[in-house]
Amino acid sequence: MKKNVLFYFSFFIVSSSFAQQKNGIAFFNTDFNLTFKVNENFEFGRNNNESFFIPTEILLRMGFGYEFKKKLALSFNTGFDHHFDYSIGTIPTYVAFQYNIWTKDEDAFFIRFNAGRLWRFADRYSDGDYRAYGIGWRIDNGNKWKPIIKLIYHQKKIKNFENGQINNVSLGIGFSLY
Repeated sequence: MKKNVLFYFSFFIVSSSFAQQKNGIAFFNTDFNLTFKVNENFEFGRNNNESFFIPTEILLRMGFGYEFKKKLALSFNTGFDHHFDYSIGTIPTYVAFQYNIWTKDEDAFFIRFNAGRLWRFADRYSDGDYRAYGIGWRIDNGNKWKPIIKLIYHQKKIKNFENGQINNVSLGIGFSLY
């Protein structure tokens, strides 16, 4: 089933890129996200060389997709996540749905929803489910590489984990090639 969905999705992107009438455009995207938490050792008013926020997770992502009439975009993505606190490395694979709320030329302010599977490296935890919701801004800079800034809420459900899931918010920067 998964192979069929990936095949049809790839076939649709390739066939629509060779079509006479263009209703959209194919793209490739990549981004880098960092997740932060409040440092427990930080004290207000004291100079103890501790920062207020400390990074807890690094997320590297890449994918390809198709944008329809500058409003809707569907993409298939994969990446690598490393959780510093738990020493866990995971590989998320997911489908992303993006809706551009506001567009002007190539600028776009959007909402995004990701849903997919989370594969683990460590044997101590099982594979899990991945969901994410967020907002972002694609910036028009005059060339085919468009910078993107995102604020995303991630929910990773993992069996046999402390709470059964990891929830966090990440700040990300990336690029899309149209």
